[in-house]
Amino acid sequence: NPRVTMSCMLYGHYKDQVRPFIDVVDRLRALGVDQEVPLPTVAVIGDQSSGKSSVLEALSGVQLPRGTGVMTRCPLELILKNSKDETWQGTISYRDNDTELESADQVADEIIYAQNELAGKNQGISSERITLVIESHDVPDLTLIDLPGITRVSVGSQPRDIGNQIKELINTYINKKETIILVVIPCAVDIATTEALKMAREVDPEGERTLGVLTKPDLTDKGMEDRICNILKNRVIYMEKGYMIVRCRNQEEIRSSMQHAEAIKAEQDFFFKSPFFRDLLSDKQAGINHLAAKLSAELLSQIKKCLPIIESEIQKKQQEVANELESIGRAPYDDRENVKFLSEKVRGFVNDVMALVNGDFSKEFVKETELFCFIREKFSKWHSNLEEREADIEESLCSKAQEYIESCRGRQLPGFLNYSVFEALAKKFIKDLEVPAYRLLTMISDEVQDVLKTMAHMHFQGLPNLLKYTKDRIAEIREMEDKRSGEMLKTLFKMEAMIYTQDGTYALKLDRAQSSEEFAARKDKRTAFDLKAEVSALKIHLKTYCKIASSRLADLVPMVTRFYLLHESGAELQRGMLSLLQERDIVDEMVEEEEGITAKRKALQDRQERLRHAYASLGDI
Repeated sequence: NPRVTMSCMLYGHYKDQVRPFIDVVDRLRALGVDQEVPLPTVAVIGDQSSGKSSVLEALSGVQLPRGTGVMTRCPLELILKNSKDETWQGTISYRDNDTELESADQVADEIIYAQNELAGKNQGISSERITLVIESHDVPDLTLIDLPGITRVSVGSQPRDIGNQIKELINTYINKKETIILVVIPCAVDIATTEALKMAREVDPEGERTLGVLTKPDLTDKGMEDRICNILKNRVIYMEKGYMIVRCRNQEEIRSSMQHAEAIKAEQDFFFKSPFFRDLLSDKQAGINHLAAKLSAELLSQIKKCLPIIESEIQKKQQEVANELESIGRAPYDDRENVKFLSEKVRGFVNDVMALVNGDFSKEFVKETELFCFIREKFSKWHSNLEEREADIEESLCSKAQEYIESCRGRQLPGFLNYSVFEALAKKFIKDLEVPAYRLLTMISDEVQDVLKTMAHMHFQGLPNLLKYTKDRIAEIREMEDKRSGEMLKTLFKMEAMIYTQDGTYALKLDRAQSSEEFAARKDKRTAFDLKAEVSALKIHLKTYCKIASSRLADLVPMVTRFYLLHESGAELQRGMLSLLQERDIVDEMVEEEEGITAKRKALQDRQERLRHAYASLGDI
C-alpha cells in the first residue's frame, strides 16, 4: 500500500527529529521574525507549466489551483505535519484571517479566494504570504514556500511587467543564503534554457543549496532517456545537491480524479518498469517519497546550522528595539509624570554631553558622536603644520634675510646682527600662523555643534519642542563661545608678536643650534665676515626662536580651542538645560510628542513582544 509506505517511511524516520525544529522555525515565521532575521526554508520555483503544482500536490496530498496563466499569485507557505491521526485537518490564513478547512477539496478554492483578496482579481501578484497548514498521516514533516511560476509574457489582464515582478519576488527569497532552492524542471526541455535554473545559479553558482527535480518523464519522447540520466548524474549542469526525478499525475489522471495514493503507486510502477530509471529507485533519487525525505533531511540540516545565528540575531534585534524604545521614552500620563519624564530626558542628555566634552571613554557613543577622535586628529594636523613651517623657514624667510640685511645696514661693521631684521622675520613667522589657527577653531566649532545636535536628536526623538529648545541653546552657546575663543586667540597672537622667551631657554637652544651650524660652516669653508655668514647666523637665531614659539602655540591653540568650545560650551549647555527643569509652566509644552510617535512606540512595543516570544520559542529545542 503506497499510502502506508509513505506514512511509515516519513513518520517513523523523521517525525522525532524534524518536527520540533520545523515547528520552531514556523512559529518564528508566523511571528514575522523572517522580516528581520532570515529563516531557513525551502523555496519552490519553476518556469510556467514546469510541473511545480503537481510536485506540491504530490507532497501535500491536496489539489492546488490549476488553469492557464500564473496560478500561484502570492507566496504560499505550505506547512505539512505528519500525524498519527487518520483525520485530515487544514487551516488557511492570511493577514488577520484564519479559516478552518473541513476537507482537502476546499483548498484550491480557498487559495484562489485569498489570492484575490491580497493580489486583486486582475491576475497580478502580491508579496503577502498565504499560509496553508495540513495535518495528515499522508504527508511528510516539511515546510515549503511555493512561489509564482516564471512567465515571460503577460496575458489577459496581467500587468505588462508581470515577468519582472515575479522575478523580483522570487529573488527576495532565493537571495538569502539560508534558503534551500527547489528548482522544478520538466524533462522535455533543455535545462540550460530554463529561467528558474538560471535564477538559482545566479545566487547559488555551485548549487550548494539548490536541488533540481525533473518532472514529466512519462511525457518525453523516446530516445531522450540518456540525456535525462546524464542530468541526474550531474554531468550537464553541476549542482552540489544534485537532481532527483518524480512522475506526478498527468492531465488525464487529474481529469479522472486519480487519488494521490494511487498516483504514488503509479509513479513507483513507472520507475520500476523503466530500464533507464529502475536503479534510481534503489538509489533514492526517484519518486515523490524519496524527494520528501530528501527535502526534510536538507531542511533539518539547514535549520540546525542556522539556529545559533538566528538566536544571536534575535538578541541583537531585541537590543536595538530596547535602545530605540529607551530613546523615545515611555509616554507620561499626568502632570507629575510629565515633570519626571522631562527630568529623565534632560538629565540623560546632559550626562552624555558632559561625558562627551570631557572625553569620558567609559561611555559608548555612536561613530557620529565620537568627538574626541575628530579633535585629536585636527590637533595632530595643527602640530604637523607647525613642524612643516619650521622646516620651511630657510626657504620662506631666510631667502629674504639677505635683502633685509643689506637694506637695514647702517654704520655697523660686517658680522654684527641687526635685531630689527630678526624681529621682523620672527613676527612674520608668527603672523602667518594666525589664519591656520582660526581655521582650526572654526572646524572644531562646526564639529562640536553638529555632534551636540546629533545627540539632541538621539535623546529627544519625537519631542519637537524640546528638540527645538535644545538646538536653539546650542546655537546661542556656539555664537558666544566662538566669540570668546576668537578673542582669546587674538590676544594669544598679540602676545606672541612681542617676541619673548626666557634668556636661559633661548641661550641653551641657540648654543645647540650654533654648534651644529658651525660644523656645517667649517665644512663649507665660509669666512666669518662673509654676507652669507651673516645670513647663516640670522637663520640660526630665527630657527631657534621659531621653534620655541611653535612649541608654545602647538599646545596653547588646542588648549584655547578645547577650553572654550568643549569645556565651556558643555558647561553652558548643562546650565541651560538644567534651568529648564525649573520652568514648570512650560513642562507640558516640552514633553509634547510629535504626531506619529505614539504609533511608533506601540509598533516598537509589539515588535519587542514578538522578538521576546521568538527568543522563548528557541528554548523549546
